[in-house]
Amino acid sequence: MTELFKGLKQIEKAREQLRGASFMAGLYLGKPDFKLLLPTPEAPEEKAEGEAYCRKIEAFLKGHVDAQQIERSGEISEAVLKGLLELGAFGMKIPKQYGGLGFSHKNYGRVLTLIASWSNILSLTVAVPQSIGIAMPILLFGNQEQKDYYLPLVARKEISAFALTEPDTGSDAANVKTEAVLTEQGDEFVVNGEKLWCTNGAIARYITLIAKVPARRVSQQGGEVWQPVAGSEKSDASVHTAFILDMQSVGVEVKQRCQFAGCRGIANAHMSFTDVRIPKENIIGEVGAGLRYALSILNIGRAVSVPAICLGMAKQTWQPTLDRLNTRITFGEPLANRQTQRIRVGQMATNLFVMEALCELVWQLADQENYDVRMEAAITKMFCSEQTIQFLNDAQIIFGGMGYETAESKQLRGEPGFELEQLVRDATMYRIGEGATDILRPFVAREALNFHLQKAREILETGVTAKRLLKLLRFYVPWYASLWRHRPLPKHGALQGRRVQGMLNRVESGSRALARVTAYAMLIRRQYMQQDQGRQNRIEMVGESLFAMAACALYAQKLKTPTGWLLTDEYFRAEKVRLKRLLREMLSNDDRQRESVGKQALNDGFDELNRGVVKRGLNDYPKGGADEG
Repeated sequence: MTELFKGLKQIEKAREQLRGASFMAGLYLGKPDFKLLLPTPEAPEEKAEGEAYCRKIEAFLKGHVDAQQIERSGEISEAVLKGLLELGAFGMKIPKQYGGLGFSHKNYGRVLTLIASWSNILSLTVAVPQSIGIAMPILLFGNQEQKDYYLPLVARKEISAFALTEPDTGSDAANVKTEAVLTEQGDEFVVNGEKLWCTNGAIARYITLIAKVPARRVSQQGGEVWQPVAGSEKSDASVHTAFILDMQSVGVEVKQRCQFAGCRGIANAHMSFTDVRIPKENIIGEVGAGLRYALSILNIGRAVSVPAICLGMAKQTWQPTLDRLNTRITFGEPLANRQTQRIRVGQMATNLFVMEALCELVWQLADQENYDVRMEAAITKMFCSEQTIQFLNDAQIIFGGMGYETAESKQLRGEPGFELEQLVRDATMYRIGEGATDILRPFVAREALNFHLQKAREILETGVTAKRLLKLLRFYVPWYASLWRHRPLPKHGALQGRRVQGMLNRVESGSRALARVTAYAMLIRRQYMQQDQGRQNRIEMVGESLFAMAACALYAQKLKTPTGWLLTDEYFRAEKVRLKRLLREMLSNDDRQRESVGKQALNDGFDELNRGVVKRGLNDYPKGGADEG
C-alpha cells in the first residue's frame, strides 16, 4: 500500500482540483448522478436565434465560399475572411456588449458543424480565435480595460490566435522555452523565443502568447503571489504567464507558413520573437498562471470546436456514401445489396448518431456555470476525432478508387467532385490538435483516480501509519460493499420510460463494475500504476463507453424516433461485448509482453527488419536551410 501512494504522488501534485459538478467523477466511483446529464433545457428563443444564424451562414457559404479553391490554393481569401468578420462569425462567443453575438456553446457548436460540413478548414479558422485566441482568456481572466479594448476588435475586425507549442515542446506544455523578461524600468517585458504550429498565426493581428517569466514569490494579502523581476535581479523560478501580443510589434517574424498532408488552407505559422517588447498591461490575469489558463481554455476547444468540426465532416460524407452504395453497380447488382457493405454502413450510422448525441449533451453541459466539463470535453474530443477517422476510412473503402482520387481529377471526367480523399487527410489533424488521444487518455484516467488520491492525502504527504491505514479501511470497506448494490435512477420526467430506464440501469451497473475493477487494478499494480498506461487507457475507455451510452440513451429518449432507438440499441449491443473485454484486460493482459518486444526493438533496432531496402534513418533525409519557407 505504501508503494502505491509513493508511485501516484506525482499524479496528485500535477492536478488542479475540479471546480464544479462532474458526471464522470461520480461514474468512475460507481455512483453516477444522472441528474447531472439533464441540464437546463435550451430556451426556444435561443435555439431560434442559432438556427436563424445558421441559415445566414449557409447562404454565405453557398454564395461566397469555394471549398475546393481553398484546397487547391492552400489559402482562404481575404474576401471570405472579411465577410465572416462582418457577419460576426469570429465573435460568436463574445458577449453582445462587446460587439459579439453572445451565443451559447450549443449555438456555437451548431454553427461550427454547419461550416465544417462545407469546409472543415474554414470552420477551424473560425473556431481558433474563439476557443483559444485572445477572446476566451480575456473573457475568463482579463481585466475590464482589456475586455473593453480588445473584444470589440476581435469580434468584428481582427483575427487572433494562440501560441503555446514550440519546436521541442508539444503536449508537454510545462517545458516551453520562450521567455519574457521584465525591463529595468518595470513597464515592459522583452520576449525572446519561438513558437510552432500556431493556427491562424500567419493571418492573426493578436495572439495569446504563453511565455516563462523570471519571478519571485512575495507575500500579498495573506497569501503568496509571483512577482516578475528585472533581468539583473535574482528570481525564484521562471513561471508560465499569458500575454496579449500584437503581431505587428517589432521583432515578431513569421518564419514559415507550415504545410501539412491535410488541412491545406489553415494559416499555421512557425514564428520567432527577437527582443519583442510587450507592455506590462498586456499580461492576462496573474503572473505564473499562464499554463493553468492555457489548459482551461483548451477545454472549450475539446468540448465544442473539435467535436463540432468532426461531426460536420462526418455528416458531409454521409449522404454521398449512401448515394454511392445505392448507385454503384458491381457484378450486376448495387453495392447496397452486399452484406459486407450493409454491416459497414450500419456501423457508420450508429457511430454518427453517438457522435451527435455526445456533442448535443456536452455543449449543453458546457453552458452550465456550475459544471466542470474537463473530463467530458476530453472524452468527447477523443471519441469524435477517432470515430471520424474511422467513419471516413469506411466511406473511402465504399467509394474504392473514387474515394482515393482527388475531387479536381474526378471533375475532369465529369464525375462529382466529392472531396473524400481530402477529408480523410484532414481528419488526422483533429486527432492530434488540442490534446492528442494518447495524451488525453491518461489525463482522464488521472482524473478518475483523483478521489482515491484525495482519500490518501495524509499518507501521500506525511507517510503511512497504522492509524491512517485504519482510517482508510473504515471508508473503503463500506464503499466497496456499496458497489455491489444497485442505485435506483432519480425520479425525473426525462428519465421516464422503460427503454431509457433499462439502458441507464446498464450504465449504472457498468459504472459499479468499473469502480470495483479500478480498485483491484490499483491493488495489483501498486507503485507501477503510474507508468501502467495500458491500464490507464482502459480505465478511460470504459468510462468513455459508459458516458457515450448514457448520452445515446438520453438523446434517443429526447428524439423519440424509431431511428434513434434503433441506433442506440445497436450501440449498446456492440459496447456490451467491448466492455467485458476491457474490464477483463484491466486485471489480466499481455501489455508487458508487447512492451518487452517494443523495448527490445528500441534497444537493438531489430536491424534484420531493414533487409532488402535502402536503409535510411531520420537524419539521413535532406534538411532545408534554417530560413527556408
